[in-house]
Amino acid sequence: MSVYRVRMYSGFQRTLTADRVVVNGDNVCFERSRNGSWVAALQVPAQLVTRVRRRCVHEDGTVTWNVERPGPSAY
Repeated sequence: MSVYRVRMYSGFQRTLTADRVVVNGDNVCFERSRNGSWVAALQVPAQLVTRVRRRCVHEDGTVTWNVERPGPSAY
């Protein structure tokens, strides 16, 4: 499971774990896989989000945060 950090226009920032992040209509959805289906861990209105980043831990132990560009949901 990946660690994501979402930043809002208000300056609020939240870090959470999710299997994927998708755009579902007007929302950015962070989802986890449970028993073969996708369950929302967090849904945020897209107009409130300024940036979504995913944490990457490299083999040498260094951590980088990569900017994600969530795609549309396939369902």
